[in-house]
Amino acid sequence: MTLMKFKPFAPSQYLFGDLYDELFNNFLSDFKSPNVNYTQPAVNIVEEKDKYILELAVPGVNKKDIDIKLEDNELIISSNIEQKEEEKEENMVRMEYNYTSFKRVFTIPQTVDTKHIDAEYKDGILKITMKKKEEAIKKGPLAIKVK
Repeated sequence: MTLMKFKPFAPSQYLFGDLYDELFNNFLSDFKSPNVNYTQPAVNIVEEKDKYILELAVPGVNKKDIDIKLEDNELIISSNIEQKEEEKEENMVRMEYNYTSFKRVFTIPQTVDTKHIDAEYKDGILKITMKKKEEAIKKGPLAIKVK
């Protein structure tokens, strides 16, 4: 089965092509601030026996532009890149990808050992590993001897 994005005005899109995109898809973007583009990167959260793993999709962001802070019990991951305006008319038909700024805040569970949080950025994926406190790791069933 193939999933397709619902387009309520699809017949008109076939008739009017790019005009449809300009009028309907980009209409609300005119009301945003032209200098700031905030995004919400997709995230995967995995819990393993001894750690939590956060994986954020942040393609095209340089790792030096990623800021990770731990304040109180919140992990704050952000990036604020100064966007340079370049206007090139040469062979550019449309440009849609542009990750300039993002911010995600995660509440850290009490079971996380905040002294053992590591971050790695590779191939557009920011991977944050948070080890659990020793007492929070389930040791499995405890055998009790009958006396």
